[in-house]
Amino acid sequence: MGCFHNRDRRSRLYQLLLAATCWVWGTCGAAGGAEPAGPSPKKEPTQGHGADGILLDAIHANEFSTIGLKPGVYNYHHYCGSRFGFEYLQSRGVRCDRISEGRLDAKRLSRYRLLFINLVSAERPPFLVPEIAAIRSFVMGGGSLFVVTEHTNAYFHSHVLKPLLTELDIESFNAGVCEEPPYAFSGAGWIAVTRFKPHPVTSGLKRIALESGGRLDPRFAVALSSERSWADEWHTGIYGEENASGFSGNFARDPGEKTGPLGVVMAKTFGSGRIVMVSDQNMISDSFINYADNYRLWLNSMAWLLGDDRLREPEPYELWRKPRILMLEQPDHPAFGVADLVGCYHAWVLLSRYYWAFGGDRLSPPGDLIVVAYNDCPIPPETAAAIAAHLLRGKNVLILNADSAMLFDELGVTARALRAAGVKEPKKVTRPGKLILELPGAGAIHVLGPDRVLDNGTLSPPARAPTSAEQERNESLLKAVREALGP
Repeated sequence: MGCFHNRDRRSRLYQLLLAATCWVWGTCGAAGGAEPAGPSPKKEPTQGHGADGILLDAIHANEFSTIGLKPGVYNYHHYCGSRFGFEYLQSRGVRCDRISEGRLDAKRLSRYRLLFINLVSAERPPFLVPEIAAIRSFVMGGGSLFVVTEHTNAYFHSHVLKPLLTELDIESFNAGVCEEPPYAFSGAGWIAVTRFKPHPVTSGLKRIALESGGRLDPRFAVALSSERSWADEWHTGIYGEENASGFSGNFARDPGEKTGPLGVVMAKTFGSGRIVMVSDQNMISDSFINYADNYRLWLNSMAWLLGDDRLREPEPYELWRKPRILMLEQPDHPAFGVADLVGCYHAWVLLSRYYWAFGGDRLSPPGDLIVVAYNDCPIPPETAAAIAAHLLRGKNVLILNADSAMLFDELGVTARALRAAGVKEPKKVTRPGKLILELPGAGAIHVLGPDRVLDNGTLSPPARAPTSAEQERNESLLKAVREALGP
């Protein structure tokens, strides 16, 4: 009981200190902006159950959900905006508003069910004491909070968030989460996560993926790395002048660094409210939300935080836009999430700029086109059967990389799909830059090249404009996709 008494005393002390601070300042409201905030209430308000919608905090965080991934956007932070996620919610009738001036206070927060705080950084305004008190009260009274963090102390986000998280009984860390294969698929920081605790936020998840994420409070973790993972600590010198540009650890296991499992997604209740935190902004960014089950994590989180189970269903999201492209890979042989030289992450982002693309091994609901990175990647019988069913519906398959000498190797994607479709001798049609294998009365397998490589070594990276040679290869891939999609 002593712990509870101490917590109560700390809470009363906190309220007295806050009241004294507000009395000295003369107000706990906004300093200015297009929508001035009113004076702070004398006691913590109760969030009304009738409030709905999402308020996106663009005061303390750089918030690029109005930009996101689209043709011609090469700024990393811009194309990492969560436009897909929020536009979908709006299409389902969820009100999504942004606030970019003034301060957060009880009056503003009371109009919404959920406060969304994207990745904060040190150049943005800090959270003031009255704002922290308002957010705490908002959640305690039944509001919801979604917070995005990152690896280590990137952009000093951990330091910026610590005062707020402390008041929400959440511990923060200055470490990234690193893995070894098979969970590490691009360096030690780009990792797959398959360990989930039962929770509405993790319902139906098989695999989520991070492009270098951080460590979250283990008490509330619902998605965790493997036992072989470790907390890659970030260290800097005085005034943050050392190792400040990348804010990364050394991506190596050092003595004393904590080993896994480590939390990368957390969910908790706080008073009558709910909180979800994810440890990598890329998980919900346009460039990665549709990879693996990241989009399902987003839908689950929004459904739980908004109290609307309709949003949990993945199929309306999967079929939201057309044409729908399924970029097939097996979890133990990733390709479209691999940013190394031999990988197809550049192709993944390029096609995601133009099409409603999903990366992973889920082939249901059916898509308009299946894209395979490498013909020699093994696939299980159920995947071969799903590809065959896709072809027999008159749809096509596009293979980006294939060795002509091994094209019909019995372990390759082409041979397995043809065998599952009951086709021994497809009609071979040679077109400029590709070979087309036509199935009688069905679709076709389009094989680029063969022997022409389309991977990260030849396609342009997402964060800069392509060179003329890269643009030519980009256009050849986009043209191949258009032709494979058909009229």
